[in-house]
Amino acid sequence: MSKVFIPIANVGKAHEADIYSVSITNPYTVTCSGDGKIRLWSNKTLIQEQTRLKEIVLSQFVHQTGLHHVDVIYTVEPHDVGVVMIIATVSFSGNLHFYRFVEDTKEFIELDLLDSEMKKKSFWACKWVKSSDQVVDHRFIASDVKGSTYVWRFLSVDKIVGEDETQVTYEPNLHFDLQGEIPSNEPVFATCIAASSSKGLLATGFANGTVIVSQLSTLRPLYTFEGIGREGIDENSNSVRSVEFSPAGNLLSVANDSGSYGCVTLYETEFGERIGNLTVPTHSGQTNIGLFAHNGWVFNQAFNPSGEFIATCGYDGKVRVWDIKSKERVSTLHISATDIEIESDILLTDENGDSLKTPPVFDVAYIPQGTLNGVGNEANEGLCCVCMDRSVRWFREAGGK
Repeated sequence: MSKVFIPIANVGKAHEADIYSVSITNPYTVTCSGDGKIRLWSNKTLIQEQTRLKEIVLSQFVHQTGLHHVDVIYTVEPHDVGVVMIIATVSFSGNLHFYRFVEDTKEFIELDLLDSEMKKKSFWACKWVKSSDQVVDHRFIASDVKGSTYVWRFLSVDKIVGEDETQVTYEPNLHFDLQGEIPSNEPVFATCIAASSSKGLLATGFANGTVIVSQLSTLRPLYTFEGIGREGIDENSNSVRSVEFSPAGNLLSVANDSGSYGCVTLYETEFGERIGNLTVPTHSGQTNIGLFAHNGWVFNQAFNPSGEFIATCGYDGKVRVWDIKSKERVSTLHISATDIEIESDILLTDENGDSLKTPPVFDVAYIPQGTLNGVGNEANEGLCCVCMDRSVRWFREAGGK
């Protein structure tokens, strides 16, 4: 079985520096860049406004050192709080930044959610954990450069109990309540994090190739997965670059380096057992056939909403889509800088003069059905990726259900 994805919109030179991360909400695609800005691209006007995307994008400057991770929570909160959209991003200074975006006024409101001690730490990755159960709080997770993982409960109101303890009122107040810390046994860079609300699990990946899976409610470590590299090249990097739970939480996908190649390994989460790798044949005499997912580091990955497929992206300038059940590749998107619609926005070389004709892909995200407007888009899932040529690209699956 194969899948075909159709390009539906793209914007070149979308930021003034490399774009490292993308997050999808229903109304917006959110990107962050080394230029220190977060930008919101309206999902409902991507096709109709293709030539004006850079004119109508919403932008917020955050920090002069640049930004490398972004994640967004978009939720309807009870007790008359209403729609809440909060953008979390991390700057190269190690600071966490939070902005509430107000759709009616198109206003970015900076939020002060961390206490003074937390503001002293140097963070790297961040992730929202949205709860579908109103009695279970949303959570926010962040890792730091010393290997610790921190978990906060996100609360949208203060509960005020009257003197007779029978009268309860709720006062809107967006704030964090620190749940706790998962400390590292040794000071190893915590490179990536993921969480499953449905299974109550949290995974932290490290620069030494280790992945630790913990229980979200107690923060108690459950399993440790060691890095899988190519035999005989242990001196090379096997850093974990991405961890991702399936929507049901029964699978964990781990992307790690193996020398200059990229591996993706699947684990089941009930017993922590490895169930296989996502692989493509390679004709290199230095590698075993079928061992690697990409001919370059895998920078990120994303499950589709049903958990049947996973998309991976890498330094080799490709986005690949895999069938989880068969572990076979069903689609490969070959990214080329010359695909950009507006010729003046094509970036063919970087600041050092190196070619970007086949730009590495830094991040990929699935777009759920119903997110995009336009003929054929409402009934299809899509993909969005950000590349080293400072582009943002949107695709949708061909056909329909």
